[in-house]
Amino acid sequence: MNSEPPIGDDLQRMLVTMKQNVLERAAPRRRRTRRTGIVLTVIALLAVGTAGGGVALGLIPTAPSPAPEPTASATSAPSRTVTPSSAPVVDDPTPIPTPTLTAPPYAAADWSTWTVSADGVGPATLGSPAGADDAALRAGFTPAAALVDDTGTVIYPYGCPNTDARIWEGTGGARVVELTTGGTVGTVIIELQGQDGAPARQLGPTTGEGVGLGSTLDELRAAYPGLAQTRQGAVGGTLDTTWAIASGDRYIVFQVADGVERVSRVTVSSTSEPVIDYCS
Repeated sequence: MNSEPPIGDDLQRMLVTMKQNVLERAAPRRRRTRRTGIVLTVIALLAVGTAGGGVALGLIPTAPSPAPEPTASATSAPSRTVTPSSAPVVDDPTPIPTPTLTAPPYAAADWSTWTVSADGVGPATLGSPAGADDAALRAGFTPAAALVDDTGTVIYPYGCPNTDARIWEGTGGARVVELTTGGTVGTVIIELQGQDGAPARQLGPTTGEGVGLGSTLDELRAAYPGLAQTRQGAVGGTLDTTWAIASGDRYIVFQVADGVERVSRVTVSSTSEPVIDYCS
């Protein structure tokens, strides 16, 4: 004996047969009894219990099913796990030495604490108005003696025919020169006076890489592998060579004295070939 409840067409036929039987029995009486309502209710409940409520002659409406929860597809990107390492990962470009752009603190009275950068040397800075650096420079330097005529009239305030040259002199032959153009400092030079060619040892201001007056050509090349020679031969009455490094549109130029292979002058300006005789 099959104990499984009817489904599909069998269920439909059973329901129709039961309904017809009920109606046939109720027809002679011409009235609806309470029993008929009960039977119909039983039929409806049987249909609900058998077919889940959706098949029983449409007696009970079906509520819409909730949308399924979204699930990650096979193509979803996997979550990324960051594992800390002992050192950060950085790019590894070929190092290119460049001049120091920001000078550290210094003492105006001690030029050995000054830094040579693309901005100038110590308190002498490119782009400053003529005279704006005077107060700081006076801490360790004095203006070069003026050149006067027989009547005592000052011909050249800084002892130089080039009126755009502002020369400052310190102890031991130290010299700082500012060359102005249109009232603005466009070139800064440091050198030693009273020396034959160049100092025998490094002294005075240095670049961030540690080279300056008295540095050897080998030290200069080691500090700046991209160093470019910009002048060689008899120029301005000297056989010195000049070597330059660039920083943007500015240059730091090292003049190397002929015969001793040491730096005798450092110039910061907008040209890789600065003038040799700045007083002419």
